Amino acid sequence: MPASQHSQDEFLSVWNDAEQFPSVQDVADKLGVTISTVRQRASRIRRNEIGVTVLDRGKHYRSKSNAEARSRSSRTHGGNIRPVVEAPSQVRRWLVTAAQDDTPVSEPFWSNLMAYSRHLGAEVKVGGFTYQKGLFEDHASRSAVFAEKVRPYLIHENEMLGPLLFAAKMNILPTAVRPLSGLETYSRGAWCIFPHAKTQLASVPAIAGQHPAMVMTSGACTVPNYIEKKAGLKAEFHHSIGAVIVEVDDAGRCFTRQIGTSRDGSFQDLDIIVRNGQILTGQRVEQITWGDIHREKLDPTVAMACWGFDMESGEIVDPANSMFHTLRPRHQAFHDLLDFQARNHHRKGDHHFMFQMIAGGTDRVEDGLKACAQFLRATEAEWCKSVNVASNHNDALRRWLREADPRADPTNLPIWCHLNDQLYSAIARGEDDFDIFRYALSRYDEQGLEDIAFVPRNGSYVICQEHGGIEIGMHGDQGPNGARGTANNLIKVATRMNIGHSHSAAIIDGVYVAGLCGLLDQGYNEGPSGWSHTQIVTNADGKRTLVTIIDGKWRA
Repeated sequence: MPASQHSQDEFLSVWNDAEQFPSVQDVADKLGVTISTVRQRASRIRRNEIGVTVLDRGKHYRSKSNAEARSRSSRTHGGNIRPVVEAPSQVRRWLVTAAQDDTPVSEPFWSNLMAYSRHLGAEVKVGGFTYQKGLFEDHASRSAVFAEKVRPYLIHENEMLGPLLFAAKMNILPTAVRPLSGLETYSRGAWCIFPHAKTQLASVPAIAGQHPAMVMTSGACTVPNYIEKKAGLKAEFHHSIGAVIVEVDDAGRCFTRQIGTSRDGSFQDLDIIVRNGQILTGQRVEQITWGDIHREKLDPTVAMACWGFDMESGEIVDPANSMFHTLRPRHQAFHDLLDFQARNHHRKGDHHFMFQMIAGGTDRVEDGLKACAQFLRATEAEWCKSVNVASNHNDALRRWLREADPRADPTNLPIWCHLNDQLYSAIARGEDDFDIFRYALSRYDEQGLEDIAFVPRNGSYVICQEHGGIEIGMHGDQGPNGARGTANNLIKVATRMNIGHSHSAAIIDGVYVAGLCGLLDQGYNEGPSGWSHTQIVTNADGKRTLVTIIDGKWRA
């Protein structure tokens, strides 16, 4: 029976049953249709049906046929990989790093890495890269000499770690400014790690209905060892002693996190600190920059994973399993808190969309503002400072107040008049710093949101100042000298940053980019997408990692 002949309830009963049908292929087989047909219908329901739960699936689900998956992986990478081991019904873990030839390891880090691998039951994988080779010498990492301690863990061929490719065969010059340049599609749609000393990550766009692949570098276990010329000194500045942890759960979902080491060789992975060979559990992190919120279009599964926040009740119902209550950050930053779908200027003149809002009862501006205020109050904690970052979607409120004709919008005329009255009064008083967005939200909170920090445009909120400082008060939509903001132009600012805005996770030099917490289908985005539910976690020592939520899980 074609998918179109199944009722919506019948279709969703299969699509949302991840345990019985773990992959999109399994769903297609059950319904007797193609994968593309299934994805298109799921995307159409998610976009058009308000209040209907549609599981956020992606390529991290693996089919029930492991043999077929292994065969496909071997064909994809030309046989230059080791076969995938049959997956046991438990979490598999690897610690992946890189080593430079003729260079000693960082002894404190290596000792802690070995301790952590024993604690996790994780396998250590080391990819080699070469440097300082003469013109007529063999440049292959296989023939190079590496530190004795890494030799038992050194591999020279590409290897599949579950669904992730460790491209150990790729010998990238350690002075490469952009080590991932041109390699985004090397893994043919699979997550991938390249051995390299500079930390970098890119999100590779996938077709609609799939999660994007993340390609990244590993960090190195060897100390900096460069020629003291421009290229070498730049590489030394960005040299990262660290690793990537890879976790694959029993459904084949892949989770990765960057591990960066402090000067004493210690490191933190989520709520675990490893120092002097000792494992310290239950540790706090310094800060979390959440992916863009878009409260009216917040993904219910992501909201539950991040805060234990229930969309229907507007309350925290499952804190024990949430990322927020497990990691207990001292600060949390919200970007694009308001989506402003009710009257966003991008939809101005779209009467079809306007009718959809009216039919769904989502055309009231006041409802969105109230939801944002209640969300800020629900997700607060006495041990954490909540920070709202000025963002372009929040700014859409002020633009609406400036440009809209309220006579054509009687539903929202009262709130338009009230907020404009407050704006005019502030202008008359000479209050140039009056924040209309903060005022609009505070009306719906008994405490006036006085305990919430609102960072204005051109404002700043810096954490980890004793470790050089990290700016978390910039959204990322505004770049240098009036340009539109991108990670590529913001790296020219001599400040480390955690930003949002693009919805596509990235690490470029000192700029880390979060994804979003909203639905991956926002109703206006079409075509291939690199968007992901990725959050930035910053530790007290200033080291950062990206945590991507897959199907409601933030770690395996």
